[in-house]
Amino acid sequence: MCNPTLVVSGASALLQFQANQAQQKFTRQQQEQQNKIALANREAKIVSSQRQLIEKTKARLTKIGDAEKVSRKKRSIFKVNRENFVGNSYDFLLANYYDTEANYKNRVLGNIERSKFNYLYGTLPAIDNQYRSQSTYVSPVQTSYNMASAGLSFASSYYDYKAKRNRFETDVDPYEYGKSESLYYDGWDD
Repeated sequence: MCNPTLVVSGASALLQFQANQAQQKFTRQQQEQQNKIALANREAKIVSSQRQLIEKTKARLTKIGDAEKVSRKKRSIFKVNRENFVGNSYDFLLANYYDTEANYKNRVLGNIERSKFNYLYGTLPAIDNQYRSQSTYVSPVQTSYNMASAGLSFASSYYDYKAKRNRFETDVDPYEYGKSESLYYDGWDD
């Protein structure tokens, strides 16, 4: 016949196992949700920084286009006034003008390249580091550990119960014949 203490202990161990399983599943869901949020933040930051890079590049290319329009206008005026200049001085001034224009274009294009370089080697690694700091390890649900914990809890209750019975000497087998410590043996002689 089952003892009520052991039945309650077994039920408690079962409930402990189920509660531990549920807690680990809940923790895992929270960790997965945290990683989803971190990934969404990473994607949003990448899109935002790419948009900024594209806008800066378009603005710089627009500057080059505007400078090209101004330079064409000035060259046309310069070529019309060619009669005032002779030989080498005209070529020198025109070469100086083209050199200045090329330096401006190269400086603007260099700024575009530097922005791309900073994006690839500065911004993206920083975004990835931030993602790693926001994301977390997703812990697995440990069924075997939960089962072992519940089993040890039940075993502890069982052995505690047995120890109390032995201490109060209530754990005597009524069917032990021939022993002097039996409940049914009064020490009568044969």
